[in-house]
Amino acid sequence: MPTVSTEFTAPCAQDRTILAIQDLANSLQWPILELAATRIVLNGPRINQMQAVAPKVTIELIEVSNETKVSVTVSLISWQITPKKQLIGIMGQIVNGISVRVQTQSIAINPTVALGEGQGGNSAPRTDRIDQLERLQKLLESGILTSEEFDAEKQKILRQD
Repeated sequence: MPTVSTEFTAPCAQDRTILAIQDLANSLQWPILELAATRIVLNGPRINQMQAVAPKVTIELIEVSNETKVSVTVSLISWQITPKKQLIGIMGQIVNGISVRVQTQSIAINPTVALGEGQGGNSAPRTDRIDQLERLQKLLESGILTSEEFDAEKQKILRQD
């Protein structure tokens, strides 16, 4: 069974990381098979049309001091031989998608309400659009984002009030 995995730390609380993962799954149209506070399982994309089973993406979450340790595993239970680089590509989509959504604060669960509004607590000050766009440009230049991801995130930022 081919499997790839990685770990990283998201610089935000666990609930925000979960929202970022849900938003990413929605945008990629990957079904969520399991959703819990510490574990999310997604059905990834089929690697080719001949393959009947899609890769399973398992994301484990642990909150530590207002940061979230994220462990991502992409595996495929199949009799067919699947190049590991394809699984690594899927894992990269997950890691980059979560990172972009967390760093640019652009989670589109409800685009009319900023995260924190109406939740009874103090919301973090909103970063202005110029700062967000500059950070987004740096992510593009460093290769973390593809140009398509950059364009999509840029449009989200520009649509903010």
